[in-house]
Amino acid sequence: MAMIKVEHFFLRYAYPCAYIKLQRGEITDEELNELEEIAIRLKPIDRQRLERVFKPAFVQIDNLASRMHMGRWDYDVIQEYFYNEHNRNIDAGKGIYAVAPEVLKDLSRVHVATVIEKRKDVLTVEYTAKGGEARKRNVFDRFVPDIKEGEKVRIHFGYAVERVA
Repeated sequence: MAMIKVEHFFLRYAYPCAYIKLQRGEITDEELNELEEIAIRLKPIDRQRLERVFKPAFVQIDNLASRMHMGRWDYDVIQEYFYNEHNRNIDAGKGIYAVAPEVLKDLSRVHVATVIEKRKDVLTVEYTAKGGEARKRNVFDRFVPDIKEGEKVRIHFGYAVERVA
């Protein structure tokens, strides 16, 4: 992914979790749609809003930042969180993952996947799940609309978040 502001990088990975926030009544439909528009169009957003909406993530990010001796908004911290720490937290059963079914855990993990088909704004991707099983699923291409079949992406829930070199 071309270097975008750290707030947008965070939001593109965190945005899929906003659907859970909506179901819990923590945000409105309007806010969900606005967050997606901000993530796609890279519109301005303040850090305090992201910290409020995604508060549980920042508890984990702060722990990671402390171990890395960096600030919570350091690009390296946010990347490490989504590329590795997020999956470790899921595997350790932290937070809602203590009781989550495996299917939700798999959707929640960030995976590197290969695009095997593209239809309009939906990609069919193939990835290796925890345990080594090959899986396929469909994800939206809203954050990587120019992605092509055969390319690799990082996926989170129902979204391809960024191209992997």
